[in-house]
Amino acid sequence: MSGSSGGGGGGGGGGPCGACKFLRRKCVNACIFAPYFDSEQGAAHFAAVHKVFGASNVSKLLLHIPPHKRLDAVVTICYEAQARLRDPVYGCVAHIFALQQQ
Repeated sequence: MSGSSGGGGGGGGGGPCGACKFLRRKCVNACIFAPYFDSEQGAAHFAAVHKVFGASNVSKLLLHIPPHKRLDAVVTICYEAQARLRDPVYGCVAHIFALQQQ
């Protein structure tokens, strides 16, 4: 996840963003994922997001969030997706339970 596309994706001369690379599609200038999933590490993060939530659902969700709050939403979505893959039953709640036990 990156705060900006960093030249990779969005049709800005670099390669596709991590999401488009994972989905094997052309990354267009208006790509909703390009600012948040860079070309290097973004594909790995997006793979978890896509597996848990689906690319279409995340795209629709991001379109309903004001642009200045999207980075926080993407960070949260990535965290929840990775937690759900680690623990399919409890997801991120397992981490909350562990913290409460301390």
